[in-house]
Amino acid sequence: MDLLQEEASRGDLTLHRIFQLLGEEGHAMLMLFLCLPFMQPIPIPGLSTPLGLLVAIVAFFLYLNRPPWLPKKFENLKISSEVLLKISEVAEKIWKHASKIIKQRMIFLHDHWFFRILNLIVVVVNAFLLALPLPIPFSNTVPVIAIVLSAIGYMEKDGVFILFSYLWCLIVASFFATLTMGAIHLT
Repeated sequence: MDLLQEEASRGDLTLHRIFQLLGEEGHAMLMLFLCLPFMQPIPIPGLSTPLGLLVAIVAFFLYLNRPPWLPKKFENLKISSEVLLKISEVAEKIWKHASKIIKQRMIFLHDHWFFRILNLIVVVVNAFLLALPLPIPFSNTVPVIAIVLSAIGYMEKDGVFILFSYLWCLIVASFFATLTMGAIHLT
């Protein structure tokens, strides 16, 4: 993250360069990075769809143990240095507090093939929900929390965070079911 901050302080970066800086082992960190702009209640117009799809792609490559891949169409998408530095600052604050409770435990939720598939499903489904262009408060934040919990659990082999991501999916399902029921009721 320090290298990313250093380069961002010099100017805007493309998504391709951000992928390079995070490296082959940075899938989970990359997912966290892509999710941080959505940790606020107000949806960011035009950003959730491409970044939601990128999170799904990164999760798939994480599952395959392959380096992150970026479609050519998104390689030159520039992220402003101001946004990158704010995201990095927020990430450092969160990590400072989170590192006190994160530790390796319940590693089978990270290592076992069944849970690897389940973790992939959790992230991909929530990434697609994030990608929906809904102008509704919290419609990005709710699925992003599941992705963040899963990514932290994966990065640190902390099964408790992975378990929390599974439990959070119940809240995600309730949230989107309520939105669907409300939309049906209004029509």
